[in-house]
Amino acid sequence: MTRTETSSELAADYWNSPETVAGFSALDAQPYLIELLRQTPVEGVALDLGCGGGRNTLALLRRGFTTVALDLHSGMVEATRACTGEFGEQVDVRQGAAHAIDAPDASFALIVCYGVLHNAVDHAQWSAAVSEIARVLRPGGLLALNCFTSRVLDPRLRQDGAEGRYLLPDGVPMTLLPPDRVLRAFADEGLTPEGTVHDYVRQLDVGPRAVLRCTLRGEGR
Repeated sequence: MTRTETSSELAADYWNSPETVAGFSALDAQPYLIELLRQTPVEGVALDLGCGGGRNTLALLRRGFTTVALDLHSGMVEATRACTGEFGEQVDVRQGAAHAIDAPDASFALIVCYGVLHNAVDHAQWSAAVSEIARVLRPGGLLALNCFTSRVLDPRLRQDGAEGRYLLPDGVPMTLLPPDRVLRAFADEGLTPEGTVHDYVRQLDVGPRAVLRCTLRGEGR
């Protein structure tokens, strides 16, 4: 078994555990996402990439977007299906990976990618996810991005040798890069920030996490 396969199994064990699924299912969408959606015209299909327990999917649906919700882990997929069932054909909940999105080019007017990129098991997977986001976002489309970065590191994280790769105490990998590297990777794919770029530190139960939060616009508006 390769290191990537082992890392993916460790991550799946965590994300599919009943405790993790229940915890994420109990969360509400952040006020800053609700405000962003309020200001965003409902024009085209939205993608909730890494839908978790479904909180952002619900926000998109309530705003009026036809929405595809995608998550790598079956426990999260089932949780999102359970909480969005009343929306019928307005929502399509699928299992799939951010680094290999099963959708045609330019499919989505809006992509919400909150808490996803840093869960890539290595830099190659991280880079593939960035490219995939750019591929499926339509020209002029909007990406709402929220990810952890390496600007401040939890002392409990252990660097694993490869670029940007860190291990949590339970062995689950994360890919953490400096904020400017994250923005440059998207710029190389034609996505540039629109409005304020937020770069701050959150003190979570699991330790400090540096957060990059912004919206990016695709070329061709």
